[in-house]
Amino acid sequence: MRWTLLKDSRRLNATARADLDSLIGEITTKRTARAWMYREQLREILNRKQVNVVRAMLQQWYTNVARSKVEPMKAVARLVRAHLEGIIAWAQTRATNGFIEALNGLFQAAKRKARGYGRFSTIRTVIFLIAGKLDFSQINPHMAAQPT
Repeated sequence: MRWTLLKDSRRLNATARADLDSLIGEITTKRTARAWMYREQLREILNRKQVNVVRAMLQQWYTNVARSKVEPMKAVARLVRAHLEGIIAWAQTRATNGFIEALNGLFQAAKRKARGYGRFSTIRTVIFLIAGKLDFSQINPHMAAQPT
């Protein structure tokens, strides 16, 4: 049942879904079942698109979880409360910082390749060479044979 509880309930097969429903129905007084219900409620809230609705529902969710006896979920609720504005911004735009993190990875790789060079212009040139994905095969035909 542990793996069933960890999965998204919408992606469960019929047998696992029936097992989960019986477990939740039998042990609604258990903290594990309540933690699972809080998680599913949070997932449903974050699927919504209206910012005002998301804000109100998150505040109500936080209040409910903070009054519960499920300590790990209380920690999640405090985290949600601390980052409420960021979560609301994400709900509005659905934008993540993945692109910026990818660029940061390229910059870190460029810094490693340009080690020993003290001038910023040299590091900038290495960044452009890495991030630009330039094709040097026309200038040097032996470059096409090398893996990138």
